[in-house]
Amino acid sequence: MAAAGRSTREAHWVASPGMDALVRAWAEPLRLAGQLITHTRVTQIERDPLNATGWQVRCEGQGDTPQVFAGFDAVLLAQPAVPALALLNTSALSSPLNEALAKVHIAPCWTLMLAFPQAVRPGLTTLGPQWNAARSTHHRIAWLARESSKPGRSIIERWTVQASPAWSAEHLEDDTARVQDKLLKAFAEVTGIRAQPSYADTRRWRYAQTQQALGQSHLWDASQGLGACGDWCLGHRLEDAFVSGLELALAVA
Repeated sequence: MAAAGRSTREAHWVASPGMDALVRAWAEPLRLAGQLITHTRVTQIERDPLNATGWQVRCEGQGDTPQVFAGFDAVLLAQPAVPALALLNTSALSSPLNEALAKVHIAPCWTLMLAFPQAVRPGLTTLGPQWNAARSTHHRIAWLARESSKPGRSIIERWTVQASPAWSAEHLEDDTARVQDKLLKAFAEVTGIRAQPSYADTRRWRYAQTQQALGQSHLWDASQGLGACGDWCLGHRLEDAFVSGLELALAVA
């Protein structure tokens, strides 16, 4: 997500529909004020021709419609390090951010989500193992969690399965259906659950797991008005992303 801040407008690239309830709540005042632009991909950052110290961003809206938004005092990149660096390079921008971003390494992750409603019947509380989460040594799977065991969740047996970084990278461009079949087989081998799930969905997260973090909470080049933040600054957890964004906001303010 690329965001231009400290202006009367905000432009950003929405990268994922999931885990965004909190962000939506925070963004609601901007939406109501007509200052929020969504479903728009930032393709280039450049100096504002009407303000040498300001910025404008070139974008592609729905249907690849070209758009230009100007009048920004700063540009803040809240997205994975790899596309953030690519955007700076595409824009021919040279900043201390470039070198710092190049040091960050992020691995992909194929994720499988399963549901087994057949487990909800008298005398059967769960399928398979009695544990609810585990790290796996299986060559395909790194982590499994029984989502239905978490507080406040539905009693329907549900699992999240994360493939290992190495296996995900090796099969990054594989067909989704093929990946799902392989992960279902591995899931059965690890858990002993061989029942057919009523629901199965597989998603690829190209920038999922930080292998080499930045080592500081954010990046901010005050001289140019360029900044970057994300979980990759400190690690790969949601909390890391929150702290990174907050620290960058405080630096800019």
